[in-house]
Amino acid sequence: MILRSLIMPTPPKDLLKKLFSQLPCDALLIEDEINLLYLLGFPISTGTLLLHPENSYLIVDGRYYEQCLKLSPFPVLLAKDEVLGTLLSDLPSIKTLGFSSDQTSYMRFLSFKDLEKKITHSLSLVPIDSPLRSLRMIKTPEEMDLLRRAAILGSQGFDYVCRLLKEGITEEEIAIELELFWKKHGAKGVAFEPIIAFGMNSSMPHYRAGAHQLKKGQPVLIDIGVTYAHYHSDMTRTLFFGQPAPQLVTIYHCVLEAQMAALDLCRPGTKVGELDFVARSLITQAGYGENFTHSLGHGIGLAVHEFPILRNKPPFAEVTLEPGMVITIEPGIYLPNVGGVRIEDSVLITEDGYENLTNRSKEIQIL
Repeated sequence: MILRSLIMPTPPKDLLKKLFSQLPCDALLIEDEINLLYLLGFPISTGTLLLHPENSYLIVDGRYYEQCLKLSPFPVLLAKDEVLGTLLSDLPSIKTLGFSSDQTSYMRFLSFKDLEKKITHSLSLVPIDSPLRSLRMIKTPEEMDLLRRAAILGSQGFDYVCRLLKEGITEEEIAIELELFWKKHGAKGVAFEPIIAFGMNSSMPHYRAGAHQLKKGQPVLIDIGVTYAHYHSDMTRTLFFGQPAPQLVTIYHCVLEAQMAALDLCRPGTKVGELDFVARSLITQAGYGENFTHSLGHGIGLAVHEFPILRNKPPFAEVTLEPGMVITIEPGIYLPNVGGVRIEDSVLITEDGYENLTNRSKEIQIL
């Protein structure tokens, strides 16, 4: 039997009421897996949650009905023909119904429009882009604790990778060993396919581990994340296996300076565009602006990449850091046919600054 005490924390009712005070709708339909997980506290692959400040209902098919009766914080209905329409007809106070425009297929939207015609009272559909964004951006104390645990496990994985590095080992071998290590230590699995990049492969930001063997003088870029109780870690370090080329040492120090400058601004009230601007400016001034090819970072939680996106461009730039946000800071410089350097930490924004969740050394390491 699955015990209620073993599932994830769910947002308290006062936060849901605050959410609806900011949304242009009386109720909200939630159907994507991650938001269902966030609101229910346990995973289901399909279902419809009618979210309301006072009267919420979960609709699931027979595969999940018994489980949800035991675990759901909301009343559960068995999915049958017209069950959602009947439910909405019985709730005349719901006159505007929101749905996630970024998560809803066109066919599903047409089914909503058809439903709209069958309701016994006036009902308007309201498309909303990422309606839970503001709620999920600010982590609860319980979420912070799970993210800390994930980060500790992630950092231990980095230590393990460092112990594996030897001449002739392949990127794939390290990735396989890392996943086994994490699972043996209580992880659900990897948060994403590990980026283990030797030599010139490190110049590709989203490279995936291959059959390349480690040789002396090569950079080793390690971008890894683990999943613990559905929450993710994310960190990157770049090491050198033997004496590196002088240009790689130069860009290492440039990337580290850019990251530290952005971290110095990580506190409530800072706009995320400022973080990206200060880091990108330092890299640009050093002559490598065109080689920093991605945003400075992103939010992290139930998804590896969440809002906010740390980019000094609309619509992201004006988002302001608040206590409880967890973000990554990950500048990088990538030189084709030479190699690349990225340094990444996951940090929790506190009342007066930040807490580094992935606090492994960032001093240049030559193994």
